[in-house]
Amino acid sequence: MTVPIEDVWSAAELVAFGLRTGARPTDGNTYGQLLERYRTNTAFRDAVDTVAGGLGLIVLGAPARTGLVLSTQPGSVFALRMADLRGGSMSADDKLIAGLVVLGIAAYAFPHDVDLDTTDVKIVEVAALDRFVRDAADRVLALPGDPDTVDGQARRAAEVYRRTAAFKPKDRLPGPARGCTQFAVLEVLGWLVERGAARQVPQMGAGSFQLTDRFRLLVADVAGGEALEALRSVRRTATAAADSGAAGASGGSTVEGV
Repeated sequence: MTVPIEDVWSAAELVAFGLRTGARPTDGNTYGQLLERYRTNTAFRDAVDTVAGGLGLIVLGAPARTGLVLSTQPGSVFALRMADLRGGSMSADDKLIAGLVVLGIAAYAFPHDVDLDTTDVKIVEVAALDRFVRDAADRVLALPGDPDTVDGQARRAAEVYRRTAAFKPKDRLPGPARGCTQFAVLEVLGWLVERGAARQVPQMGAGSFQLTDRFRLLVADVAGGEALEALRSVRRTATAAADSGAAGASGGSTVEGV
């Protein structure tokens, strides 16, 4: 079937919107109209997927509140790299810490597979994330495998993370200074904000961020590996313990009332 040139243009326009991390679809703007067409018109969806594929991209989803979520094929010029942080001027240890932080954010927000299928709002906070990664370091350090594997790199990252100070104050301004793990967490979250995978929620505190559907779909696309699973297991255990404690406190109040 021949696709009208106007549809090819519109498909490319939608892919371009998906690449602009600051773009937001609404009912009245062009992005919102094209996104709705993608969600409801099979022929147009096929055209968009084909255009994206030709650019080395994969459409992971099209949530109405987030827009077109794209991932990259191997070798794509659009691939995101941790080296993009600080314009590629990070030390080897900083890169390891940043990679572990990304895994930590994914595990903290999505400890169960089913979490990746929901659109529940996920709020994360810098100090809490830092404590979580630090507490989970022992589990990561226990992973087997060759040092050159992904899990081996995660072990190295956990070692570096543990020996790095959690917090160093700035001279005159509030917040963590460079050279501590809370700064690394804040830097990674800022990197995610720039890519439309998170947004700041200052009304909940200076270090609070909301993860977007873009981040959820990207995690679902690449989820796997022993290091991520180790972190997720720590988060599941902590959540279960907290839920149990809350249930026990509630139960105790009821019995006391009787």
